[in-house]
Amino acid sequence: MRRHLEILGTVLFFIAWINFVVFWVVAVSIGGDAISGKVEGNRYYLSNHGKLTEVSHRVWNYARAHTISTFIALPIGAFVGGGLIAYSQRTKAA
Repeated sequence: MRRHLEILGTVLFFIAWINFVVFWVVAVSIGGDAISGKVEGNRYYLSNHGKLTEVSHRVWNYARAHTISTFIALPIGAFVGGGLIAYSQRTKAA
């Protein structure tokens, strides 16, 4: 059981961090993220430190979804995944 918890924790931890790295690389490549961007009429803008980049509706939706997934996955990976790893290590020593 301990080994399964350690594997699950490790998988959660690394998926969250890989998701974050992909988010960061994509955000830098496409001009920012949609959460800090804006929509004006039928025009969609990503924002990177206040600099707006106009993108298509599809790109804006992707950027928004990926940002939200990162906001959810990173804490889960860090706290749940890290917690499971720490718990499995602690029970190994006991």
